[in-house]
Parts: sequence; C-alpha cells; structure tokens
Amino acid sequence: MLAMQYRFTLPADYDMAIIRQRIQQRGHLLDGFPQLEWKAYLWSERDGQHQGAVNAYAPLYLWQDNDGINQFLASPGFAAVCADFGRPQVDIWSVWACLGSQTMPAATVCYEQTQAIAPGTSLAALRQQEQQQATKLHQQGALCVLSAYDPQQWRILRMSAWDAEQDCLRQTSHHTSYQIGYVATKR
Repeated sequence: MLAMQYRFTLPADYDMAIIRQRIQQRGHLLDGFPQLEWKAYLWSERDGQHQGAVNAYAPLYLWQDNDGINQFLASPGFAAVCADFGRPQVDIWSVWACLGSQTMPAATVCYEQTQAIAPGTSLAALRQQEQQQATKLHQQGALCVLSAYDPQQWRILRMSAWDAEQDCLRQTSHHTSYQIGYVATKR
C-alpha cells in the first residue's frame, strides 16, 4: 500500500468556505475510484483555535498500489485541482501500518506528523516501533492510524484520525491538525 498527499497553503484571508463547498460538491466523485482504499479530504483554517494552523487544503490518500496513483494523477479530477490551485508537489509514502481503514469515514479530525529518519537508523527497528505506536493509538480510540515512510527524503509520516478533537494532540507543535470534510472510499 502507498499513501499519497499534496498540500496547498492558502492565503490567511482565503475564504475557507470555498474549500468546504468544494469538498461537499466533489468529494463523492472519488468513491469507487480504482485501487483507492480511501481519500481523506483534509483542510485546516487559521482560526486561532488550533496552534500554528494555517489555511490549507491537504488531501491524504491510501492506495492499494501504484496503478491507482497513476490513474488518478492522469485524471480530469486531478487536472481540475491543478487548474484551480497550481500543480502541487505530490508526496508518496510506503505504508508500514494502517489500522482501521474501514472506520476512516467516521473520522472528523486527524493529526499528522512528519519526522526525519536519522542516518544509521535501523529501518527494521523503526518499522516495528511505528507498528507498535500505531497499535497503541488505535487501542486508545483512534479510528484509523497510518504509519509510512519516504525513502527518497528519509521521512516518516504518522497520521491518526479520530471522531473528535484530542486535546493532548491538538496542543502540541509536533502535530498538524486537520478537519476531515469527507472520506471517499473504495465502496
């Protein structure tokens, strides 16, 4: 499995109702897309409630394989995103753990963290540690937990999705907090 994400940071005075409306009108169009496990339509708003929040649109995808990514990036839907916001850098991550994919559509908020993988780090040990952390978060109530790594830039992606905000995660500068507008699924 592969995770994929791109992010558009929008101006501080951008009307985020435009993003919420876009998600509401177009989110369902990816339901049943070939090779897609889920797409979480993530957005954040500079509102003073969330530490470090900026206006952003940052969808996160979980793909069964590379064929789905290729189909999507060549699709009219992605062309429309590029026409509206510009062509983004697309990050692709190899998935180490994903727990709770079937409950992802019930999530309303997610927390993401990226972290550099230090030179000399044992990937086998790090993978085991990430899988244990994913299990722990899932047992603590996260609806979906994703752990993945990017061997091109040597980074880890950690994402946990919840049915409500988690104060312990929201208050830290280590996590980026997003609202989830919709989750498209393979159906």
